[in-house]
Amino acid sequence: MSGRTKALCLAGAIAICLWGCSKEKEKPRELGLITTTTVVGEITGQQGRGGAWNPDPVRNVTQVNFNATGRGAFYLAEQGGKFHVVHNGKAGSSYTNILTPTLSPDGQRLAYQAYVDDKVRMVVDGKEGDIAEELEVPYFSPDSKHVVYQAKSGGAWHFVVDGRSFPTGKTQHSEFGFNADSSRIAYVDSVDEGAKPRLVVTDLSFKKQTVREGTGSLMVISDDKTRIAAVSDAGGKQRVVELSFAKPDAVKEGPLYDRIKDLVISPDGSSVAYVAQKGGTRVLVWNDQEKPFPAGELVGSIAIRPGNKGVGVLVALNGSCVFHEPFSGAAPQKRPYDEVGELAYSKDGSGYVYLGRKVTPGVTGKSIFLVVNGKEGPRYDKIIQPTFSPDGRRVVYRARQDGKRFMVVSDLDGKVVRQDPVYEMVFPPAFSADGQLLAYGVKDGAKLVWKVEKL
Repeated sequence: MSGRTKALCLAGAIAICLWGCSKEKEKPRELGLITTTTVVGEITGQQGRGGAWNPDPVRNVTQVNFNATGRGAFYLAEQGGKFHVVHNGKAGSSYTNILTPTLSPDGQRLAYQAYVDDKVRMVVDGKEGDIAEELEVPYFSPDSKHVVYQAKSGGAWHFVVDGRSFPTGKTQHSEFGFNADSSRIAYVDSVDEGAKPRLVVTDLSFKKQTVREGTGSLMVISDDKTRIAAVSDAGGKQRVVELSFAKPDAVKEGPLYDRIKDLVISPDGSSVAYVAQKGGTRVLVWNDQEKPFPAGELVGSIAIRPGNKGVGVLVALNGSCVFHEPFSGAAPQKRPYDEVGELAYSKDGSGYVYLGRKVTPGVTGKSIFLVVNGKEGPRYDKIIQPTFSPDGRRVVYRARQDGKRFMVVSDLDGKVVRQDPVYEMVFPPAFSADGQLLAYGVKDGAKLVWKVEKL
């Protein structure tokens, strides 16, 4: 079992097209958000059944997850020294161990690695696959119709697509993703141990492939799953190449640098950015434009500003932190924070938010706060993933204080508009298409609830 198999990875998005088409077909309408508060599941077996004593109770719920629309949920439970998954109220078989349970985008399908002693197999929709030497994380297609994972058997790695096995290289993939219409995948592997990486774009039958050798030490796919950017080796130097799933042979090549890292791509695939080494100096590159990289070390990822407005970065420097938008012409904003992170922009790129941390001597906790457009919010023990509402008028985030977890809605000055009730577990926020509703999953005792409220 590789270390990477323990990481939970999910896939997501939508549509269908033939290999030869020049552009993606129009995507089918996504399943909308559940717009009323709904109990989507209940953890059973923790108490006596029917009021009677339960000799074999569920002793530990080790993982809970919700679909992003509230249309599916699962939990992983330990009972009698073994583990089982309950998905949308239906319990699966018991195993020695279960890893990487993964929901489909529509929430109706589930795949996971199941161990019986030291033998592992993939379980998809409750059906067991063949025993393998090793397995990788399963990925569902955007339309939820296909599931793909890598399996090692006979000393060689194979891709398994909807139960069919296809031999590939002799190494595990290091990057993977579907395209928007669920007809193709892109991945990076090597033909042999020690060989250079190769970027492969293929249909699901592995018959029509585009292979780019020496490419993929870094590879990213846009959120809309139409475009790919990757680092390519060229005569001892590196460049970024860009291509689309629709026309993988049409490659745009960027300038050569000594070294490239921290590659990112915008959600619509129209922009790329990265840090490059050039003659002993670092530069920040956005769409082939260069700016000197500020002194210090990059914190987190480069954030691309929507609306073709450049990028933003957070940099740690000698005990302080800097927020900088090099292509805007604005001066860097230096702050006396111990740490920063999780930089994000509003949909139109006009607003920004990130997290700051500043310890107060003699005070335990309450050191993390929101920074919205340069203004600080209240302090908590922990804050997770601040997100702008679709209209950019609110920032929503999960917080923890004194062991209590809750959702917070703030204005653009960082002031709290609303602090929601406390729950045992609180899951990432989602918004209705019109931006009027906020929704998220919670664990409320034994109940798994999809909460919906006006924003």
